[in-house]
Amino acid sequence: MCKNNSFFNDIPKEKTLNYQIIAPKIRNLMEFYINKTDRSFPYNIIQNNNARGMFLTFANVAKNTYKTIIFLCDTMSQDPTRKIEYSISSIPLLRVVLEEIFTMVFFLDDLDNRVNTYHKSGWRESKIYYDRCVKSYGKNKDWKEWFTKFRLHLEETKKKFGITEREASNPKKNLPHWPTPGKMKKRIQSPDLKDFMQYLEDWFYADFSQASHLSWPGLAMMGAPFLRTNINKKEGLLRKSRSNCAFYATTLIFAFFSELDNLLAFNNKEELKYLWTLVSEYWMITKELYEKRYKSLLQ
Repeated sequence: MCKNNSFFNDIPKEKTLNYQIIAPKIRNLMEFYINKTDRSFPYNIIQNNNARGMFLTFANVAKNTYKTIIFLCDTMSQDPTRKIEYSISSIPLLRVVLEEIFTMVFFLDDLDNRVNTYHKSGWRESKIYYDRCVKSYGKNKDWKEWFTKFRLHLEETKKKFGITEREASNPKKNLPHWPTPGKMKKRIQSPDLKDFMQYLEDWFYADFSQASHLSWPGLAMMGAPFLRTNINKKEGLLRKSRSNCAFYATTLIFAFFSELDNLLAFNNKEELKYLWTLVSEYWMITKELYEKRYKSLLQ
């Protein structure tokens, strides 16, 4: 990974992309996949009755997160309350889209079983949460209606997700826990997918996680522009950080929808390739990620 585009380097003038050129195409791209998933879900590829809603939700979350990051990184707004330093808060949001990419790759390795596991692990977490609430507030009359509704929800989703009585009797022991990206990598069977996950972990996930957890490197990433020693460089640091966040978000949204296109065989590859190659001319990280996986995936 070329680190010349790190968060706090200057922005080369020749690498300045007018976002308004590609913004309509990205909006159209996101709407295409959301509409396609909603209206033409390929049950011939995956027959799990819960898969359509799950993939549709993933697509909407990716879209919403992307739009939030771009909103925070907007350079055109004349609103004086939208301060440039707010763009730094978008760095941890990049991890949301990245985690979705990990999940799509993890699904690809064993699609039907992984989708089933995803739903069962979700029921597991809901049941554990319910039991914890009962333990703490079970005797509180104000919680009675909430407990009744939650029990009904658990019973409905238990049937919907095909959870057995044995699994439900001890969810912590008998139902799977959905893995973190690091654990996904260990369970991937395909050597190529395992290698790609390692790449994502090394060059993307590590930085975004540090920003989320505020370990020393993450604290530096999130807070360097505010240090007294950097006060004279503050504006430049913030501009570069904002630019990087927008480029990262755009690159990751391409990656997410490329994975979705591959999983569900929506065959919108030409539009994806156009956007990948366009942005690759302006940002080395986009180009490297495209050549690492998506150039061949979109053939």
